[in-house]
Amino acid sequence: MSNPTHYMTPFSPQDFPEDTTLVPKTITLNGDDTPIIPMCFTNIAYDENHPSLFMDILVPPVYIPETGINDQRQFPLILWIQGSAFATQEIGLHLPHLSEFAQQGYVVASVAYQGSDKGGEFPSTIRDANAALEFLLSHAKDYHIDTTQIVLWGESSGAYTAIMMALTQDDAFFFHNEAKNRQFKGVIDFYGPTVLQDLDLSPSIQEHRSASSWVGAYFGHAAIQATNPIMTQANPLTYINAACPPFLIFHGTMDMIVPFQQSVSLKTALDDATVDNTFVTVKGSNHGTDAFWSTQAKKIVHSFLEKHTKKAVTQPVTTI
Repeated sequence: MSNPTHYMTPFSPQDFPEDTTLVPKTITLNGDDTPIIPMCFTNIAYDENHPSLFMDILVPPVYIPETGINDQRQFPLILWIQGSAFATQEIGLHLPHLSEFAQQGYVVASVAYQGSDKGGEFPSTIRDANAALEFLLSHAKDYHIDTTQIVLWGESSGAYTAIMMALTQDDAFFFHNEAKNRQFKGVIDFYGPTVLQDLDLSPSIQEHRSASSWVGAYFGHAAIQATNPIMTQANPLTYINAACPPFLIFHGTMDMIVPFQQSVSLKTALDDATVDNTFVTVKGSNHGTDAFWSTQAKKIVHSFLEKHTKKAVTQPVTTI
């Protein structure tokens, strides 16, 4: 049995002694504990009224939980909304791509919305995304978020949700509670549908008007009627004005699901309202391919982010 008088009391991180034991035939590396890899927090429930809705959050390299070392910087937030044809998402699908942005100094939150296969219908995706943002802003200190620097980014139906979210912040219809009038630094749209009732006016491998289509499912599993007032309410072009945040739009010319013309319509409306926007044509690419995550594409996204957001200023490192 050990002699209790030999037990040590805990050290503080500042006074902890390095072990100098010489181990025979060891390989020795010079250690550098500076955080370099983003941290990922998963399965975070963000809405107590919808406990099945989760988000995953990537936080830039700022701290080491085991040591209590904590860099107090706050970073711009990218709210990522994964596409899914409005059905239940796989919110982690693009986290490998997005981790690069977290490493470059952005908090990235990938949020789930209630899919049309689980009872969600317009405008549920937009309401859920707004609720997710409210959670993030109320926990900004926990996740190192600069609440003044928010960018919305989505793909496909997630891009539609991001666009609508950006344009309707003053309309309580798109919130679970009251409107928040949030201001955004930018919107990044990867091949999102816009004028949903016009999807079948361009070539596609799907139809988008029947009650069984993914668009019909989003509207309560009902057939789409172009003259129905709800389609105007669901049309982002209805809300575009000169006060909109800047847009970055990517779309492939061989998109077989969401026609290229959907993004052309969005750009035309933004141009007409003199809204700052950049349109990236991805020649020969289909819907949702890795062409949108190429080195060239990511460079354009990084440039957009750097132009419209402010990088975090280094602040003192604290220890617990």
